[in-house]
Amino acid sequence: MASNGIEHIGLVVRDSEGMARWYQEALDFIILNSFDTANGHVAFIKCSRTGLIFELITDRKLACIEGALSHPLQFHIAFKSSDIEADKNRLLKLGAEFVTDCATADPEAAVLIVKDPWGNFIQLARRKETFYT
Repeated sequence: MASNGIEHIGLVVRDSEGMARWYQEALDFIILNSFDTANGHVAFIKCSRTGLIFELITDRKLACIEGALSHPLQFHIAFKSSDIEADKNRLLKLGAEFVTDCATADPEAAVLIVKDPWGNFIQLARRKETFYT
């Protein structure tokens, strides 16, 4: 299969409309499209910094991802942060819940996990630019 990159990532969530608005306010996402469906609602949101698109689906006939998550390693969305404490505090003021600091082998790095108001795990990471190389 020839691939031209990721088009979007889809998630079944409890409140796609509310979640889209929260990610817009809390993490500068852009709401591209938001509409009702026969079984619920769909919202497409885009990260303003990376362009990655998420499809948030509320469907009364499908189980939500939040209900299946018991640990952040199962699924999390990681965001780069240059000021991890300020970003954490901003998300907490907007309804996120602190989960844990994460161990890292790099003493200059900082990584932590919060939950959005629906229970989805968000990781904030401050790492050297060379971490992935």
